Amino acid sequence: MRAGVTAASSVLSMLALMLSYSKPSLAQADPAAAADATEVILISASLQREAWLTSPASAELALPPGQGILIDSAQLFGSISGVQADSRANFAQDTRLSVRGFGSRSAFGIRSLYLQQDGIPISTPDGQGQLSSILLDNIDSVEVLKGPLAALYGNASGGVLSLYSRTPTQNSAGLAVAGSEQHRQYQVFADWVSGNSSLSASAKHFTTDGFRPHSQAEKQQAQLLYRTTLADTARLSARLDYARDPQLQDPLGLSLSDWREQPQQTSDAAQLFDTEKNSRQRQISLSLSDYQQDDQWQLSAWLGERQINQRLAFTGSAPTSAGGEVLLDRLFSGVNGHYRLLHSDSYHLRIGASLMQSEDDRLGFVNDFGQRGALRRQQTDSADNRDLFVRGQWQPTKRWQVQGGWRYSELTLKIADRYITADNPDDSGTKAFYNQAFAAGISYRINTQLSAFVSAAHGFESPTLAEIAYQADSEGVNLALNASRNRQWETGLKWQLPALSGSVSTFAIQSQDELLVAQAVGGRTSYRNAAETARSGVELQLNWRHNAHLRQQLSAHYLSAEFDAGELSGNSLPGVAQRQSNWQLDYMPWQNSTVLSLYSRYRSKVYINDANSDTAPAALSFALAARHSQQLQQLTLDYWLAVDNLTDKAYVGSVIVNQSNGRAIEPAPGRQLSAGLTARFYWQ
Repeated sequence: MRAGVTAASSVLSMLALMLSYSKPSLAQADPAAAADATEVILISASLQREAWLTSPASAELALPPGQGILIDSAQLFGSISGVQADSRANFAQDTRLSVRGFGSRSAFGIRSLYLQQDGIPISTPDGQGQLSSILLDNIDSVEVLKGPLAALYGNASGGVLSLYSRTPTQNSAGLAVAGSEQHRQYQVFADWVSGNSSLSASAKHFTTDGFRPHSQAEKQQAQLLYRTTLADTARLSARLDYARDPQLQDPLGLSLSDWREQPQQTSDAAQLFDTEKNSRQRQISLSLSDYQQDDQWQLSAWLGERQINQRLAFTGSAPTSAGGEVLLDRLFSGVNGHYRLLHSDSYHLRIGASLMQSEDDRLGFVNDFGQRGALRRQQTDSADNRDLFVRGQWQPTKRWQVQGGWRYSELTLKIADRYITADNPDDSGTKAFYNQAFAAGISYRINTQLSAFVSAAHGFESPTLAEIAYQADSEGVNLALNASRNRQWETGLKWQLPALSGSVSTFAIQSQDELLVAQAVGGRTSYRNAAETARSGVELQLNWRHNAHLRQQLSAHYLSAEFDAGELSGNSLPGVAQRQSNWQLDYMPWQNSTVLSLYSRYRSKVYINDANSDTAPAALSFALAARHSQQLQQLTLDYWLAVDNLTDKAYVGSVIVNQSNGRAIEPAPGRQLSAGLTARFYWQ
């Protein structure tokens, strides 16, 4: 058995031991009234408006859209200021997410942001993550924590993206179908509720012909979620997730000149090398929390496996290359928990810890133009993360609230190279990082509807396994790489009026030792600590309910993000839009049974590389949607219709930063009409 499985088995055994010694309590509570306790500044599975108003944390809550084919995590975060959620319209690559510039350097996957679902980390120990395996249709809400207090989540937590699963309240079963010119989606689901227990099950199948040649995809997902109480002492949540992607063709990016000539074309290299990916992920997650008070204590454990086979757009035949076809088998596991050590009406102090580890078996082969060739890489990569933290909250008077904390983190990255030849030296090595994060914030309640806040923090981000793998001019692990460090502060106002709620905040972030690409040759990419950056900006979030029939939402931000020293001083960070706004108008002619929606999104130009040699142009897009609910005794029918990119505008959906081959542009789809129907039957 591999080390990751052994450690995870120990974690699950410890959890089972804890269950076996649970003692009954004297009081009872409603299990539906409280969700999973999570390691959050605002200990809450939904961002309660009172807690939001009085907290110095800069956080926003968003609900999934009520219509559309939910296949891209960008659909969950597009309405939150400070978040740049770029849809790549390419199922072989994950959504590109950044928060206040954190995460913008990532050419694939999600970096610099801490991801979690129901308190269970989605991010790997070294700070990488992806949301493509999440069954988004089962997400009830998402919460984004921005600013200094996010640093208390430790490594690579420039922002915290928390997803919360839906908890059933009534027995039901149903199906949903949806489609467009390219997409087809089918889903079945069922909920069972009995007393303090609930079980929900769902399965989804999605296929698409793609928006461009060589972009077909097929995705299959399933989830089981069981929640119950144990001897009136603890709440148990057990979730089983399964995701399988049999085929995800990759049409690759385009050069700016090719995109201007024909936006929906596909690079010849995609056909030549048959670029595509297939993957499978399985995960079990368990959480325990106190029966009476969810935030008294919480313990979670998880165990999973992720397998990927991907063909890239080059042969990777050079003796020192990592190969043009990648096979990855990852085992990951962990345990985290926290305990409220001190508590009164005016203060509490919480301590906690987490242990996370992953082990990747990697193979690399020559991509012989779509056929597997000779071996070029064989190694095992492992990451182990151990954290301790303390957090506190103090409310000296009704108007003042103070939050803060400290976190200590140890991260060990190890590469064991087993492909060693005369031309390919041993790239084995180990690198350890020891870091601390501090954060504090103060809020002042000006009146019952308005509050002001200020916060500051010192955070850090360690390199990932992929970033330490190679040195530019030598063999072995890049031991010279250091963690980047950041200092940030923020101040702002929040208000909650009967018809209008919102926030405005301004912030500044200074970072040192930002990671840059040092060299990309023959399939090997090396990195260096070479830059300081300065980021500052303003964010606005508004929710306005005019009356029972009309409401609108606006999120907008201005972000200045530049290199602040060295040869790149004065250049803008690539992949970061300076200005962005999202506006939504909802009209409900017959209360909530029918909703007509108009959406608009603006994003300013985006530089595609550190040198700022070229940009993806600014874009303004529109969408329309309508949904209607109909109740027929025990049967509920929900219909929806949506038109995306209403004006059929040719614009850039996302950029791939610092692409050495010039294929940096990922085009957005043209106008698309989609429709769907959901039928759900309820019973006692």
